[in-house]
Amino acid sequence: MNMDKTSAEATAETPAAVTTAPAPTQAAGFGPAPVVPAVPAVPAASVVPAQVAQVPGYPVHVTQAVPKELRVGAGARFGAYLLNLLLAVVTLGIGWLAWAMVTWSTDSANPGQKLLGLSIVKKDTGARLTWGEMFVRNFLLGGMVLGFLSTITLSIVAWINLFKIFGSEKQNLVDSMAGSVVVKRTA
Repeated sequence: MNMDKTSAEATAETPAAVTTAPAPTQAAGFGPAPVVPAVPAVPAASVVPAQVAQVPGYPVHVTQAVPKELRVGAGARFGAYLLNLLLAVVTLGIGWLAWAMVTWSTDSANPGQKLLGLSIVKKDTGARLTWGEMFVRNFLLGGMVLGFLSTITLSIVAWINLFKIFGSEKQNLVDSMAGSVVVKRTA
């Protein structure tokens, strides 16, 4: 057995227990198969829940559903509806619309809800809706979709929307579609 020095060093450096498996073949043009390291199995009891990383400059909202006790019932919502109707008539609709565009972004409410101290929040997190979410909720879902469905069902959807507020979730159809609830503003 005549070995030169380089082959003897190479044999001494590679352990005998390490074996390399043949690389899996792939179709031409897709390159070599990726090497996936083996991950040891971890018992479910030792898994730690993931922590939310705080990014500087961005608030982190803790995921928590809004309790039903904080949600506003049909009486306050009806009062806000009547106040909105009165404001729209007095301002010929133009003033109410301009005020609504402002209050959607600043208070997450329409003008009648703002005057009564109400706010619209996400049901699952309690975070205020953004202007875009308020536009989708009020104009697209509330105006366009609900108006269209009420027209083709001869107002049956409007009655369902009205009576759904009295349910245990205290949401109307628009709230259910948008995932929002109306609450009393705390600050």
